[in-house]
Amino acid sequence: MKNVAFKKCINAVNFRKVTAGMAAVSLAVSFAACGTNASTKEAGQSAAAATSTAAGQSSTAQKTDPFGKYDAPVTIRVVRGLDPNVKFDEGQSLEKNGYIDEIKKQFNIDVKFDWIASPSDFDQKLSLAISSDSLPDAVMVNMTQFSSMVKYNQLADLTGTFNDYGSDLLKAFYTSGGDALKKLVEIDGKVMGIPATTPKANGFNEMWIRQDWLDKLGLSAPKNLEELKKVARAFVEQDPDGNGKKDTIGIAGPSKSGKIAIPDGNQFGLDPIFGAHKSFPTYWQKDNNGRVTYGSIQPETKQALQTLHDMYRDGLLDREMLIRDDSLQPVLDNKTGIFFGPWWTGYTLTDVYKKNPAPDWQAYAYPEADDGNYYVHMASPATSFLVVNKNYKHPEAAVKIINLLLRDEARWIESGLSKGSGTGGSYPLFSVFDNVDELEASYDILTKFMKGEVTIDNVDFSTHKLLKGDMEAIARLKKEPKDNYSVNNWELNSELVSGNLPRLVSIMVGDRPLSTGKNIKEIYSLYYGTTDTMTSKWASLQKLEQEAFAKIIMSDSPESTFDDFVKNWKAQGGDKIIDEIAKIAR
Repeated sequence: MKNVAFKKCINAVNFRKVTAGMAAVSLAVSFAACGTNASTKEAGQSAAAATSTAAGQSSTAQKTDPFGKYDAPVTIRVVRGLDPNVKFDEGQSLEKNGYIDEIKKQFNIDVKFDWIASPSDFDQKLSLAISSDSLPDAVMVNMTQFSSMVKYNQLADLTGTFNDYGSDLLKAFYTSGGDALKKLVEIDGKVMGIPATTPKANGFNEMWIRQDWLDKLGLSAPKNLEELKKVARAFVEQDPDGNGKKDTIGIAGPSKSGKIAIPDGNQFGLDPIFGAHKSFPTYWQKDNNGRVTYGSIQPETKQALQTLHDMYRDGLLDREMLIRDDSLQPVLDNKTGIFFGPWWTGYTLTDVYKKNPAPDWQAYAYPEADDGNYYVHMASPATSFLVVNKNYKHPEAAVKIINLLLRDEARWIESGLSKGSGTGGSYPLFSVFDNVDELEASYDILTKFMKGEVTIDNVDFSTHKLLKGDMEAIARLKKEPKDNYSVNNWELNSELVSGNLPRLVSIMVGDRPLSTGKNIKEIYSLYYGTTDTMTSKWASLQKLEQEAFAKIIMSDSPESTFDDFVKNWKAQGGDKIIDEIAKIAR
């Protein structure tokens, strides 16, 4: 399967600049935001009979048919953001395009726009709509917007609508999220929004390490903090690149625009070192007494920062962390031995596969904590939600529009429907939907395929939109032995290297720790939204936190720096936010 479309979107997002500073990086959503059908194709798309009292059921809709057509026209009013870089096919626009026509043809639904805004203005306009209670019939919202709409009792109960009209694929995506997903959208047992689920692997940060350097120096992958320090020291002092100079970096850190720790995929962040201390900065947790607290102010975080301070002082961490413009550049220049990042890191390593010899980057769920477990602070299982105005009489119409996207998007892409704008640029209710465990399922099937246990002909691709192409590509790219994913066991001279190898490495190397790990402890935050106080205070509190963490790690600041940070954080609004979340968290 050609992967040119994905490469174009990579260029648009400019992964050379992707750093730990990207809050809540969801790779699939990032690609969808490119606004082209190329981005949506490669971004991970696989993707009411009993409604609220105010929202009756259409008598003209075929009962409980996820793809049933209305006898009489039904209108749905929506709002959307429009990226100014989106290029529509000739004669088309956001209000008139192939997707709007398909929705009309399939369902007899007329899509109308209350308003259209630029991406930079969308959140503000939607916030005004929420505050003035002038919502459209349906809209895709983020967690903060969803929480506000629930708070002001503006949303339809979609429980019956989803059960009766959700397609099998949409329901499968929902089920894949388990209890963590249900906690996001179910209020008192009622489904108040339909989540656009994202792979949990997106937020799983792991250790990426130069296996060829380990082999050269006779070392093994470091499993715990003490071993990590020894390997990092060897990478700094024993000339692993063989140029006769001590110019290599043991462990990379975030760039000047990056973050030391965030609640999502954080390439070049230092999150796993916190995890090894059972510290979960930026997460809302319960302490040993069952009280809500903030992970960044806990004693375990203070210990983790002391460890990082010692590692930086000893030259094991990049001396230019938080100063570099781009932490990826030393990786591409063959000067870095270890960094941390999610499964999709393989995409950012595209250029290294062209080197001779090619560096052999492998991923591990290390370093472990002192109890032998690898603790991971997991990202939210969804960051986008379909919601319906409680006064809209046809909530099932919104669900059907999502059903159609999931069922027909691949066909639309192949046929070139509204090719210029793509679904990401102009579908009226668009988000990226996927199985929460999509990467693990892909890893499992591809592994069995390499062993000859399954064939392309006996795999159900209905919920795995990219898997067939992955199987076709890995059959051409993988050399013997089939179960060894060292860089030397790929056909690096193939024309598929630039397009397909980054994805296959991301799955078979990047997702391997999550797919095969037996000692992984997944830690979720109690809350992923924004409270009232956070709206005005959170930016300054985050700045306070990042500055304090950087000072502790990179300077000879006294131990009291952390204690002063905690005191100031609590006084400047932190305590009030904790109280607010304690009332919300379930």
